[in-house]
Amino acid sequence: MAQPRDGGAAASWQPAKPRDGTRGLMLKKALAWSAVLALPAALLFTRLRERRRLTPQPRGMVLGLYAGLPDYDYREELDRIAATGATCVSLQAIYRMERHDSNEVVRHPTSSPTDAALLRTFRQARGRGLRMLFFPTINLRNEADKEKWWRGNIRPSDWDTWWQQYTAFNVHLAALAQEGGVEWYSVGTEMASTQAFPERWCALVAEVRKGFHGKIVYSVNFDSHDSFTFGGCLDVIGINTYDPIAKYDEYPRPEQIRDEWWWIVNKARTLQARFNRPVMITELGYPSVAHAHVGPWDFRTGKPLDLALQNELLKGAFGVVRNWSDGEAVFYYLYGEHLMHKPVGGPQDRTYAVWGKPAEQTLRNYFALPIFEGHIPAKPEDIHRAVIESLVAQKRKEMRYVDGQVAPWAEQWMTEHPEDRRAAEAVLAREPKPARKIPKGKEKG
Repeated sequence: MAQPRDGGAAASWQPAKPRDGTRGLMLKKALAWSAVLALPAALLFTRLRERRRLTPQPRGMVLGLYAGLPDYDYREELDRIAATGATCVSLQAIYRMERHDSNEVVRHPTSSPTDAALLRTFRQARGRGLRMLFFPTINLRNEADKEKWWRGNIRPSDWDTWWQQYTAFNVHLAALAQEGGVEWYSVGTEMASTQAFPERWCALVAEVRKGFHGKIVYSVNFDSHDSFTFGGCLDVIGINTYDPIAKYDEYPRPEQIRDEWWWIVNKARTLQARFNRPVMITELGYPSVAHAHVGPWDFRTGKPLDLALQNELLKGAFGVVRNWSDGEAVFYYLYGEHLMHKPVGGPQDRTYAVWGKPAEQTLRNYFALPIFEGHIPAKPEDIHRAVIESLVAQKRKEMRYVDGQVAPWAEQWMTEHPEDRRAAEAVLAREPKPARKIPKGKEKG
């Protein structure tokens, strides 16, 4: 082993001490490099934070799970929906009451999906990055042939039995939704005759909450928002938007479509004000037939094909709801009605499906719009303006300008907010008085 030259102990290596000027230069370089490295780090942090904050407003399609086979695999339909740019899907499963006065809800013998099929569909939708609304819906036997046989008119012979059975029905399906990672669960839709029982609905919702931890929804029909009473026990209020547009005109003008859709947004914002809950559009759609603007809900119509009208109606609708970023979600109705007849849609198809029609690109364009969830919350003045518009519509009834009675919610609101009553009366004072009563269906509201 070599020894130190001076014969002393081996010394540990020590770096040379820099001069004061060199030390300062090194410190400046370190600070400069820190600043250079900090800039991309800050930009990355900002971008990640913005990405979390700028979540696209959920916009998607309704997929009816009623192909006719209880174990049908909806993989192809979900692929097609995801390819449009949709970020969510409403999975509508059909169940049945035999008659309008039946006391129970049962599985449809061919169209109701099995529990295993539901869980598979939930898993497939989640795997495609689609946020999910599960939307169980009651139809009545032979409903397609009997116009008055509809879920909005049910009158069970024993309401107590019906509520007990319907609650158990929802508890079971909501548990499957929880297992499948569903975000929104609908306890009912368009069931106007049941809206007279708010306590029953709130009790049902409380039972569903025990097994489902997402957001609970109920969807009102376009003409039953005024009789809706139990929004306070929900997380989200849904609305199906089949309002007639220019129903006495052969073809609607663009401004008529625009004005009706602003009225629909006003209705949604009024529900938001009444119950302090967000609102989603659970169904927005038009069949591709003549006069689709007159009765958008009418799937029985035999009217001739009109692809251009469907497209114009959707352009007008999306031109308005693109400004409704305070909406919880928007779902287009419907993917297609006859899933076993492929390809679904096409230029000769008269249903709500958009595939292979001008409306398909219009829908894709809407999905691509940079509308972000909660990014631009509704301004208080916009909500207030919507409430005043709704009160004006109610006051027209009170003043007998239009048919109908003032809704109880409006009477209560104007009692609690006399300044809003005065604002509505001021609007009416500026309007010309009609020479005759406006027939039902021509009024707003």
